[in-house]
Amino acid sequence: MFAENTEYEILTPSGWKDFKGITFSGKKTTYKITLTNGKTVDATEAHFFFNGKNKIPVKELNVSDYIDTVDGLEQIIGINEQEQTEVYDIIEVEDELHRFLVNDGIITKNCDEFAFVRPSIAKEFWTSITPTLATGGKAIITSTPNSDEDQFALIWKMANKTEDEFGNTTEVGVNGFRAYRAYWHEHPERDEKWAEQMRAQLGDDRFNREINCEFIIADETLINPNTLIMLEGVEPINRMGQVRWYKKPEKGRLYVVALDPSLGTGGDPAAIQIFEASTTTQIGEWKHNKTDIPSQIKLLAEICKYIAEQTLEPNNIYYSIENNGIGQAAIVSLNEYGESNISGIFISEPGKGRRGFTTTNKPKLAACAKFKTLLESKKMSIHSRSLISELKAFVASGGSYAAKVGDHDDLIMASLLAVRIMTQLADYHGDLESQIRDHDDIILPLPFFAVIS
Repeated sequence: MFAENTEYEILTPSGWKDFKGITFSGKKTTYKITLTNGKTVDATEAHFFFNGKNKIPVKELNVSDYIDTVDGLEQIIGINEQEQTEVYDIIEVEDELHRFLVNDGIITKNCDEFAFVRPSIAKEFWTSITPTLATGGKAIITSTPNSDEDQFALIWKMANKTEDEFGNTTEVGVNGFRAYRAYWHEHPERDEKWAEQMRAQLGDDRFNREINCEFIIADETLINPNTLIMLEGVEPINRMGQVRWYKKPEKGRLYVVALDPSLGTGGDPAAIQIFEASTTTQIGEWKHNKTDIPSQIKLLAEICKYIAEQTLEPNNIYYSIENNGIGQAAIVSLNEYGESNISGIFISEPGKGRRGFTTTNKPKLAACAKFKTLLESKKMSIHSRSLISELKAFVASGGSYAAKVGDHDDLIMASLLAVRIMTQLADYHGDLESQIRDHDDIILPLPFFAVIS
């Protein structure tokens, strides 16, 4: 990737000067050089520093050598190899020796690979070229993943947010980029033997990042990162308005419909999750942020009606609503609509004296633990790309779990409500109990008695 510079100058020993631009050179091993004045700089082995007008590459520098700074020559007291990182070239600095200053006064040369050690630089650089792209410019960005929070990761995440306000798939991400991955196994000369050799050399984490194109998730996600990586969404087999159906309801199965309501004013979306409880399989979902509460209740009724028409078993449908905050308004709207007009059985949390389910920290954590166990043990199947996307940003927060700032977790909250409903139903349906419990049948040894005479 090359970005032309027409706006900024760079500081050189002879003052502020123009430079042509910045180019990305990939990921390479860098070396941290420490000077007697405490300043440090990271650079590749081919990068040049100065001693007077003599250019010296990093690979030829030694501890006790001197290099130029704005305060004169400074002695090197340490040269330490670092892990690979993204490196960039500063192109055509208009200084007589093509020099510029880094890290508070260390003098270096352009057109060599120089590691950006501060993420803020990448952010500022991207900010500076964004207006050009907005007026018709184009950019192709290529990189192996590093952190899941750097500028490239942010661009990648936004490119993968390929859905409209209803959760329907769009051709490009919300930032106008299309995301592509190139995997090692697509190379005709690479096989499993090659992969095992690379894994042995790099270790699991670096192999997954450098070879498997995986972002290293720094946050503690509810679902294990290895499980998240393997989750793949599918296209709906049918749509009922904006409800996406991944499987047709079948006779003889139990079904759960869970509504996480919202005001419908354009803020947080409302969400409905539909699970085949008998197999803990997600069969449908809906979300939107501008559907008012009465319309959310009406849609809930339409979903239950559709399941009843397909199965002819309305008593095998269970539905409920989260009653926190705005959920109280949804309960009122449900009462006004009339339960007799909805196929299925409304279910409430036992012993609470309130209709629906109240989500406080304790039941939320219990539902998170059950959801995690079901998904990681492959007892639960989910098919929604939107739900999978939310799970990748659902992280530990203040003794519980929540979406990262700027992300949503409404589909997850509706899923957790569905898990709570299924857990309660398991007390009355033996086949469901065996499906959602944490442990499979444990066969204990027969007791042995010995009689001694």
